[in-house]
Amino acid sequence: MSDATGTVTDPLEYREGRGALDFGMLAVRNGLLTAEQLDQCRAKQAASANLGENRTLKDIILTDRLMTEEECLRVERAQQQLTQDRERKQDLKFKGYEIISTLGEGGLGSVFKARQVSMNRLVAFKVLHNQWISDDEFRKRFVLEARIVGKLSHQNLIQVYDVGREGDYYYFSMEFVDGRTVEDLIREAPRKQMEVGRAVDICIQTLRAINYYKDFDIVHRDIKPSNIMITRSGLVKLGDFGFVKSKLDKELGYEGMVLGTPDYIAPEQAMGKDDVDYRADIYSLGATLYHMLTGRPMYDGTPSKVMLAHTRTPMPDPRTYRPSLSDDVVNVLMRMLEKDPNKRYANITSLFADLEALRDAHTAKAATKYEIGKSSIMRALNIEKSRHNEMAEKIKAAEAKAEAASAAAKVAWGVAAGACIAAVTFLILWLAT
Repeated sequence: MSDATGTVTDPLEYREGRGALDFGMLAVRNGLLTAEQLDQCRAKQAASANLGENRTLKDIILTDRLMTEEECLRVERAQQQLTQDRERKQDLKFKGYEIISTLGEGGLGSVFKARQVSMNRLVAFKVLHNQWISDDEFRKRFVLEARIVGKLSHQNLIQVYDVGREGDYYYFSMEFVDGRTVEDLIREAPRKQMEVGRAVDICIQTLRAINYYKDFDIVHRDIKPSNIMITRSGLVKLGDFGFVKSKLDKELGYEGMVLGTPDYIAPEQAMGKDDVDYRADIYSLGATLYHMLTGRPMYDGTPSKVMLAHTRTPMPDPRTYRPSLSDDVVNVLMRMLEKDPNKRYANITSLFADLEALRDAHTAKAATKYEIGKSSIMRALNIEKSRHNEMAEKIKAAEAKAEAASAAAKVAWGVAAGACIAAVTFLILWLAT
């Protein structure tokens, strides 16, 4: 899934029997709760229902101190606004576009699947939430995202086509990506741990996008599994530049703001530093790779605790969750996830080289494992075939031996019979004389 991107996403969950967007999913989408924490709260909610208590998800979250009362109120307000927006979706009309369906919801806006009439093509259509239209800061950031990304053109970036305003709504249209997010791939993988070769290949393609836009003095600041799309052909597309950093940040008053998703945020972002550059995206990409390989984010806890951990706590050894990971994988992760930006990969070319070496090595291992398995099967089949042939030869030899014995017995009986006849004949002749 993806929050506020121009990508194909799975619809958000709904409360049964209600049109409201799910409270827990909205909390996760806005970085106030982790997916693991939400699962635990749902389990407690189900257990309470079995006991006849029927506790609400909000009550459980507050009791476990996973969110504050104010944060819960914020989610409820967003839930109410999003519900109203969705109910009004049928009334949304934009010149030159036909709204088809809802793709996803996020902090800044809703994303719809639409058709651009003039080009007769499907697009992802992003509309700023009503609640932010009167907020000058968020309105500027929404337009800034469209302006900046609209100038970029790279195969590993989602392309923006158009930006505009229709009545009270701000919108922009972008490339419609037919595929799934890395978040989806993690969820579907065995033990939620992706194959090393595939995970590293996704990182390499994402890094190509970073290497491209860094030359425009742009920092994404929100690289994470839900913002990385994989097309049906395997092409990686990075989207959602809602937290992008550019030369316009000073003009728009964004300096010193903490922007990003807690599970993948770089330490310098978490501390609100102004001198954030592409190395922050390298860190977030490393945190994403860690999640792809281990099946979990690096740190647990509330968003504030997780962000603090990114600034102080060393990277947990990924082999704790996946002992089979090799030293070369861990070494690359450690360097990508250095707390000090100056100790990370300063040269993207070096990171490319290390990632490509990992991909080649682990892809080769997977192929070798397949070939070994194939050889073992063929060897077993050949052994079985040899045993079968050997048994057939033994049976054939036994049959030949039996036939020879039978023939010899017949000859012996013939000789004996001849001898008896000769003896009787001799006896008769002797008596006659």
